Amino acid sequence: MIRKPKYINANREFELLIELRHRLLVDGINAGNTIIVTVSTDYSSVVGQYLRHALSFERDICDGFGIDVPFPDEKWDKNYITAMDLALDAHSHLFRSNKKGLLLVEAGVIRGGNYTYVTNYLKERYDNKVLTLALCENIDSVFKSDYVGEYYDNKVEDLTFWWEEDNKHWD
Repeated sequence: MIRKPKYINANREFELLIELRHRLLVDGINAGNTIIVTVSTDYSSVVGQYLRHALSFERDICDGFGIDVPFPDEKWDKNYITAMDLALDAHSHLFRSNKKGLLLVEAGVIRGGNYTYVTNYLKERYDNKVLTLALCENIDSVFKSDYVGEYYDNKVEDLTFWWEEDNKHWD
């Protein structure tokens, strides 16, 4: 079965970002109590950067940083774990001393394996609150994010963003 594109154009992406920003602020999530961790920076940097600024509080933007995770055709290995450890260690001063919560952000959660791995890893290592956000999430993902802009069905739709170029990892 050929899946039709679930195309997220620039306008829809921005609508989802605004909606998620509003929901986060209503729930009291802002730069005063949260650090943005952009998961999969190659796909999710737009989400992370927008929310870091959009959740500003008392003229401070959210602290934040990014971690990269394996592509679908890759596995968690020593290199990915070491790189994640280095990013977490380099930024741990932001969340260890002040107990700010961590908000993991992703553009698209398709299978949920990376979010599952990263959230479990963080919860074992730190006692900070961990929340998750997905701009788009597959209804059959094994991971269920705390905040989702839009759900879709990966069985019939192929999530594709307006800025995305075809690459070898999604064959």
